[in-house]
Amino acid sequence: MTVEAAYREVGPKIVGYLVATGTDEATARDLLHDAFERIVARGEKPGDDLCALAFTTARNLRANLVRDGSRLSVVERPEDLDTRTTDGRLETAAMDVAYLRARLVAALATLPEALREAYTLFQVGGHSVREIAETTGAAENLVKVRLYRAKKALRKELSDLCSRQTRFR
Repeated sequence: MTVEAAYREVGPKIVGYLVATGTDEATARDLLHDAFERIVARGEKPGDDLCALAFTTARNLRANLVRDGSRLSVVERPEDLDTRTTDGRLETAAMDVAYLRARLVAALATLPEALREAYTLFQVGGHSVREIAETTGAAENLVKVRLYRAKKALRKELSDLCSRQTRFR
């Protein structure tokens, strides 16, 4: 796989992962570009696993931002998006989507970093447990535990949105 093909394939997933872990979209795109610039500068060969390398590089660049004192944006509870009609329902479908997205982002922000990272790599990035273990340097069993705990915490945090039959994947 070429660097360009890897960029097209995983670029949106990396940006989605970075945004879900608390980075604003502009910074996430900058980190994506920086990650691929480093990959090109290192002269990685097309046979290398460029997708995993790009995720790992972007993840490490994000960690450097946090370590250097830069603050990442984290969405607070979105009560201001809760525009309801007199019968208690949200006004439009667009408001529903905006509200649900804000609630999910806020719920993700409540997770510890390790759980949020595993969950977003799995759900947003579409990575397997093995790939997440390689990216994060954690054992596969630990990744499974983190995914379980993240789902459990999100289920609890978002329980008011779910009926008893609704099940998180």
